[in-house]
Amino acid sequence: MTYSKKELRQAYIARLQQLDLNTRLHEEKRLTSMLFDQPEWMNAKVIATTLSQSLELDTSPIILHARHENRQIVVPRTLPDRQMEFVELNEDSEFVETTFGVLEPRNGRVYKPDEIDLMIVPGVAFTQSGRRIGFGGGYYDRYLSKYDGNTISLSFTTQLANEDEWQSEQYDKTVDKVLSLSETD
Repeated sequence: MTYSKKELRQAYIARLQQLDLNTRLHEEKRLTSMLFDQPEWMNAKVIATTLSQSLELDTSPIILHARHENRQIVVPRTLPDRQMEFVELNEDSEFVETTFGVLEPRNGRVYKPDEIDLMIVPGVAFTQSGRRIGFGGGYYDRYLSKYDGNTISLSFTTQLANEDEWQSEQYDKTVDKVLSLSETD
């Protein structure tokens, strides 16, 4: 049975809100460790990720690890018409809070899509084949339509969806790889 993406988004957000802290911390640690072992990570000099919200997988360990390895981190800044760009993150970065309550860089160099080696794509739900439901704005689908680099998403077990749970739409963009823990982890 398929549901609308709006219905599923609400259901998966509720599941994320109910995720207990111990499970969350265990899975975050394992997922970031898996990410650091991926060839896409090892070969990337410029990595795009988000400044995570409380509901999302905590990206601060990813940012710190990348900086420790002298990799450049870039984070999104929203633009009019549901567009976004990625801006360098460094010690001089200044931030502004958006109407969505998200921190975005106010200043810094903007990286073009072809300058980003790896993009860690957020979402609410993921299938193993790389389909995803985002937060509903379409920002990442629009950006991914002009991005040819590697894409990886990190999925809590509670975010894993069956392939037939929703109907893909023509503008939906998949990610190359979804990292998740199997039932045995």
